[in-house]
Amino acid sequence: MPISGIIAAVLVAALSAASAAGAVEALPKLAGQDYGKARAALLRQDWPPVALPDADSCMAGDKRCAGRPEMYVCAGTGLGQCVFVWRRKATVIDVMTEGEERPVVRFIRLRKD
Repeated sequence: MPISGIIAAVLVAALSAASAAGAVEALPKLAGQDYGKARAALLRQDWPPVALPDADSCMAGDKRCAGRPEMYVCAGTGLGQCVFVWRRKATVIDVMTEGEERPVVRFIRLRKD
């Protein structure tokens, strides 16, 4: 069997094993959405918010993180970027937002501890 065939077989086996074990959930498709709407969608899809013990505190009056225990960190200046953490089963994700007045989801990635 050529090398490309062996590599393809190994990848298929690895993906099948991960899928069978339920190792990783599919990442939600929320890029470009207002974070408030994206947050509601995550809750509807059974992604509970995660409050990490080492998260920054939400500053008084900061609308981006007020009442959102999933906030991990929010930048105080510039683009107003924040990271919010969510979990479903064994999958933990970071939802990255941008914007101070109206935070918008820029991307979602698997969280690496």
